[in-house]
Amino acid sequence: MSSLRSDPRTSAALRGSGWTSNSPQAEQLLARLGPAERVDLLFTTLRFHGALTAERLLLWRGTFKIEHMELRRPLTALRDGSPSKFVGAVVLDGPEGAIELKPLSTAAIRALDEACRSAGGDTPSAPPRVARDNGDAAWTPGAHRPADGRTPSSPRAETGTGSRETAYRVRTIRTWQDAELAAVDHMLGLGFNDARITGAGADGGIDVIARDAVAQVKHYSQPIGVGPVRELRGVADAHQYLLFYASGGYTAAARQFADDRGVALFSLQESGHITVLNEAATRLSTRPAPAPASAWSRAAAWSGQAVNLRVSQRAAELEAQRQTVLRLIARVRAHTSELHALPSNRYTKDGIKALKAAHQLTDRAEVLLRKSQAEYQTHGGRKRLIALADEKAREAALKLGIRA
Repeated sequence: MSSLRSDPRTSAALRGSGWTSNSPQAEQLLARLGPAERVDLLFTTLRFHGALTAERLLLWRGTFKIEHMELRRPLTALRDGSPSKFVGAVVLDGPEGAIELKPLSTAAIRALDEACRSAGGDTPSAPPRVARDNGDAAWTPGAHRPADGRTPSSPRAETGTGSRETAYRVRTIRTWQDAELAAVDHMLGLGFNDARITGAGADGGIDVIARDAVAQVKHYSQPIGVGPVRELRGVADAHQYLLFYASGGYTAAARQFADDRGVALFSLQESGHITVLNEAATRLSTRPAPAPASAWSRAAAWSGQAVNLRVSQRAAELEAQRQTVLRLIARVRAHTSELHALPSNRYTKDGIKALKAAHQLTDRAEVLLRKSQAEYQTHGGRKRLIALADEKAREAALKLGIRA
């Protein structure tokens, strides 16, 4: 059986790479290599196994459920390699947004940097959508400077005819607070001049709010499922633009739902770069600049902002009520499980009847709660369904003698 060590296409690159000769990633690599395709570099990072050949870069992510992606050469660098005494990193443009590879050895950074050089030049691509901080002359780390020492102009996104260039402040993202501030900066760059964080407490699925846009921000390492995206869609009916920012990417179901409902998906990277992930985000990033607001429109904007805030607050109140009902259902379920664990001679006819009734009532309450989350429901409809679910859950608790 062929392995990385015995195969002439990979044996020279295996030593010191961190790869295991007979791992699942190794098996997939050997299956994907052409008969004459030789691996020039094997490397491992915190999240990826990588293999670089003369034609492409192959990446694998995960341990048990392995995901594969392929980038053709020349690669597109969003940030230059940054070798140092402690850590080196390279950020590449991937099929689902920016891919940060770290830590890397100096040799790996040098090889990836060479793979980023186009056939007609020797300079890496400039980072996209980067702007200077207000009053700060320092540029984003890793941004390319011309060899003649001239100060480059602010890098901006390339957009179509008649559309607006997007620029935003780039900040390092280490916490969820950093992620929310980065989303505000990005929305300001998109033209939402009144974008702000909603503040502490229940937000009803909204972290950043503007006059005609709302955003949810998730600083998670795992991909976002369809639930949070559906939640944003459900509480943001009064807003024209819906944006979602995530650090860990999105599942296929979440991306499909966002595409169907017009939710703009963005990828947050630790380096601060934000990339678009679907058509709605692309349209939003390249829309024409809004016209200067008149005094009347500014007054209307404040009024609309107040309405949007009330909508968010009402949605948060409903969510709090829904969570209260869910907790009561969980208590009833737990008590039911305890009763089922008793010996059969402890059961009475009335007790069996009470258990059966409580089970039916909690099932009904859960059905009502799920129905309240449907997208077509109005605020009044959601409120009525949650109240009915609360009534059923309390009745179930009463059947079992639980104090609701």
